[in-house]
Amino acid sequence: MTLPSDRGVPVRGDMWRPEDELLNSVIRKSIDDYYRRTPGTGSSPVLAAGALVLAAFALVVAVGTGSPMLALGIAVLMALAGVIYIGMKAAPLKVDRLQILSVVGGPGNLPAGYLVYPDAWKAGMPEYLAAVSNRHLRVAVRLCREHPGSVSDLLRLVRRAEKQFVTLHSGKEPMESELYRVAARMTMEHAALAPALS
Repeated sequence: MTLPSDRGVPVRGDMWRPEDELLNSVIRKSIDDYYRRTPGTGSSPVLAAGALVLAAFALVVAVGTGSPMLALGIAVLMALAGVIYIGMKAAPLKVDRLQILSVVGGPGNLPAGYLVYPDAWKAGMPEYLAAVSNRHLRVAVRLCREHPGSVSDLLRLVRRAEKQFVTLHSGKEPMESELYRVAARMTMEHAALAPALS
């Protein structure tokens, strides 16, 4: 099984990408908001307080020694030592990227076409697809433009297509082209039954 980090953003043969500017901006805003809210990605009050203490210390050393350059050098060295210490002692930043798109219910609730949208891959799509085989992902990518449902609906359809093929062919595993053919037929049937978008 390929790990999510080993997968890049899939690209369709026709290079198509979804062009819903409203949803694209919601995804970009969700990414920005999430990283702005995540602890450890912004400025820390401890660092600000440390900077004030160092400035006061530098002022005292400058007045006491009569050498502003010596005071500045000592303050810079102490600041570097403090930043290194804080960096070594800080807990690693844990980011749950599956929560970035919680405003729309997660990456699985995006329209199927967003399976090939780069910003969706910055917002938890690799983690969402961690358990999906490469073969299922490749078939889903080929069908994502035509499928009227969500990413999770499309993945369920691909799994159903595989089960249907196995059942009809006495347990034989389908090749990718066969799986695509069955899933494409099911997608066309699904699209015909889906309500028309106005």
